[in-house]
Amino acid sequence: MIVKPARTKSTLLSVCCVLAFVIAPATASAQDGERWFQVEISIFSNEDLLDRNEEHWQADRLELEYPDKIQRLKQLSDLLLIDDLFISDIELSEPASEQQSDTAETADTDNLVLATAPIPNAGARNFSFFDYERDSFIQLPLSESDFRQSNRAIERTADHRLLYHGLWRQAMQNPNQATPIYIEGGREYGQQHELQGNITVRFNPNRDRIVLDTDLWLSEFSAAAELESSWALPDIPSKMKNRNSIQNTDTQINQYGIRRIFHFQQSRDMRSGEFHYLDHPAMGIVILVEQYQVPPIPTPEFNFETN
Repeated sequence: MIVKPARTKSTLLSVCCVLAFVIAPATASAQDGERWFQVEISIFSNEDLLDRNEEHWQADRLELEYPDKIQRLKQLSDLLLIDDLFISDIELSEPASEQQSDTAETADTDNLVLATAPIPNAGARNFSFFDYERDSFIQLPLSESDFRQSNRAIERTADHRLLYHGLWRQAMQNPNQATPIYIEGGREYGQQHELQGNITVRFNPNRDRIVLDTDLWLSEFSAAAELESSWALPDIPSKMKNRNSIQNTDTQINQYGIRRIFHFQQSRDMRSGEFHYLDHPAMGIVILVEQYQVPPIPTPEFNFETN
């Protein structure tokens, strides 16, 4: 276990101890020459103003951008989009006859069925269900998490807030092939969030260490009318916008101004099975990367009956 506890409160140290105790080593993995790993990460805020004011943050020195290859962790909710229950463009009026009333009632029922039926995600050309055991970059259910106790402990403290939790499996890639993962969390302000940016989990050039690259920013928002700010956030890539953020308007976005932005840009070399803590005046990261054995695809059994 590797822990860097500078500026860390005793409550967080307790969380780290609990997490290290409940983690058990996983089995090794390989499939078609690939080495698979399970990655779990929690990102939390540091609410202590003394720590946040420890360094002077300048807007003119801040360079924030999203990489081109960025992608979001896939979630079960991405498979199907279910519209709200509604009847659109239907004006109910007094029917002229009993037959017209029955026809109108049937049309209303049909519209309700169509409005609530699951439809494929518009952004996906090919529809398929997730294979949690064999697909990469899929957010796994909480039942697979080793961080449940530590996340609850973080949420119960006044000094920290849990902003993001990710749990997925991936084939580990070399630096030039690795995929950056889009991160957003915390409170929502129009299309933006308190926490945004990306992380990349990859091999080092020698493929004997795993490397976590972080490029994250934590923003302090306020009402736009309260300040004139030179802080600016990059536009969110269109493919990263979820359904709710697309529906937000420019009016909603302009309601908020930015008081300051904390940039978190670090890299950490790790071995699999090690629990790591990355420190920052405004936030912290805990991460565990474990080897994962991809199970073989089951062979179907056929039962042929003869007369």
